[in-house]
Amino acid sequence: MSRPVDEFVVLHVDDDPQLLGLSEEFLPREDDRLVVETASDPTAAVERIQRTDYDAVISDHQMPGLTGLELLERIRDHGHELPVIMFTGKGREAVASEALNLGADRYLQKGGDPTAQYTVLADAVVQEIEHANAKSSLQENKAKYAGVYENAPLAFVIWDTERRVVDWNDRAEALFGWSTTAARGTPLDELVLSAEKADTLAALARPLLTDGEATEQVVTNVTKDGQRLVCHWYNTPLRNADDEVKEVMSMILDITGSRERKATLQEYATAVEASDDSIYMLDPDGKYVFGNSEHLTRLAADGKIQRAAEAAVVGRTYASIHPEPDAERITEILQEVPASGAPKTEEYAFETEDRWSYRTYSPVSDPATGEQLGVVVISKDITQRKRMEERESFLSSLLRHDVKNKIHTADGYLDLVEDGDCSPETLDHLETAARALSGSLELIEQISTLSELAQEEVGVCNLQEILDEVINSYASQAAAEGVDLSYNGWEGSVYGGPLLEALFGNLITNALKHSNANTIAVECRRDGEEYVVVVADDGDGLQTETAARLLEEGVSEGESAGTGLGLYLVDQIAESYGGHIELGDSDGGGLRVAVHLQAA
Repeated sequence: MSRPVDEFVVLHVDDDPQLLGLSEEFLPREDDRLVVETASDPTAAVERIQRTDYDAVISDHQMPGLTGLELLERIRDHGHELPVIMFTGKGREAVASEALNLGADRYLQKGGDPTAQYTVLADAVVQEIEHANAKSSLQENKAKYAGVYENAPLAFVIWDTERRVVDWNDRAEALFGWSTTAARGTPLDELVLSAEKADTLAALARPLLTDGEATEQVVTNVTKDGQRLVCHWYNTPLRNADDEVKEVMSMILDITGSRERKATLQEYATAVEASDDSIYMLDPDGKYVFGNSEHLTRLAADGKIQRAAEAAVVGRTYASIHPEPDAERITEILQEVPASGAPKTEEYAFETEDRWSYRTYSPVSDPATGEQLGVVVISKDITQRKRMEERESFLSSLLRHDVKNKIHTADGYLDLVEDGDCSPETLDHLETAARALSGSLELIEQISTLSELAQEEVGVCNLQEILDEVINSYASQAAAEGVDLSYNGWEGSVYGGPLLEALFGNLITNALKHSNANTIAVECRRDGEEYVVVVADDGDGLQTETAARLLEEGVSEGESAGTGLGLYLVDQIAESYGGHIELGDSDGGGLRVAVHLQAA
């Protein structure tokens, strides 16, 4: 037979039958919901508690068979969570302390006016029963969310009406740094808020506890070690059987990264707007998504739009704003770049204007779905640079062609003069002039090589073919000068370009002209991820300058020194291909140059 919901059945255990009679008489008078059953034998009471669903137990302490504390232990050992009120005589403060430690819910003293005494006892019993029922209701609520509570990636915190922590899950422990043991019973604001933000929780709790409505807030929290977090709190009130809010369950999402990403995006937006480069985005249909101030200003200056405002381009197609030849190129890019998934760069000459740009086209896709959103274009105006390159190319051509021709002409006339009848002093002057002209020709070649360095592209080269070509081109000159030029070849490929021939040619030229050598040996070997080509002679070698000093621009060595660009030029070419050179003494006492190049 089910019990009425408004009835509380209580078992009172005491070895004094008269006191039990008073309890049966007075307690129902004080609260008509109370139904009192009695037991004078504590051992028998344990068995009755096992069989009967009591709402509370009232127990004396000093009883035959079992003390009140032993009865309490038996009740708790059997897993019963029902309220236990110790109701015993005066002078037993030590018993009261131990009882509360063992799990008693209340301790009251006997004695005094019966009416007043039982009024206090009835109130205590009812309060503890209601509290237990509310707690049970809350536990049922928690059970509904147990799986989510324990395993969710969100932090869960349960706190009571006094804003003290009742429980929190492992994720809350990881987020805020406080263990569950340390957190329970501690004011929530002390765990998650800085001192200056302590009143935040009171404001957050008010609508939850007063109105019982779920809320959400973004709060700046602080961890145990002082780190600041930005968290989104989702708060749900937990109600007892009487529909009263007794606790709150908060789900907490750390959005610090999201806020930081938003701030970073704002920084990017600011940087894009402040950039001197033209930056814009086109969707897959070629329509503008956005354009920065520089891009809009250029369009307005060219008369392509009436004013430098995004409204003038967003939603319009690139083809409706730009001339057809330029628009056709963008159409190709919108197909090519998203398909490859990789950025593309190019130098672009406008067909309708005397201008150049260096463009980077980058595909943009939705990180969640992978859907292609379009292409971002960064366009740097390089018109001035291209015009300077054109002037440099013209000057280089002028230097290599016209000036070289004039030097050759002057050298020819010097030869004619030297064949004539001249005094020894005049011949010395003519030889000095001839050496100056020869050095000028060498300097022109080296300047031209340096100019070509900036335009070199690294590729894969057959090292043996390059060395064969160089050795063959200098073999006759070496033989004419009585120099033994030997070569030990090696099959292999390196990263380089056409200037590798100039590099090795320069080394052999230096040895032939400036070293006073009888032998020049060229050897090649594989060393791990590199090929090392060694050019060694038995000439004068290094005399005063250190090896590192000889690699500096404009430094030369010895009486037969040239322009001073030779070894510097060799070093620059090697570096442009990802390699380097080393200088040292050869076995024959001359100079040894080791050229290190990356194997391909």
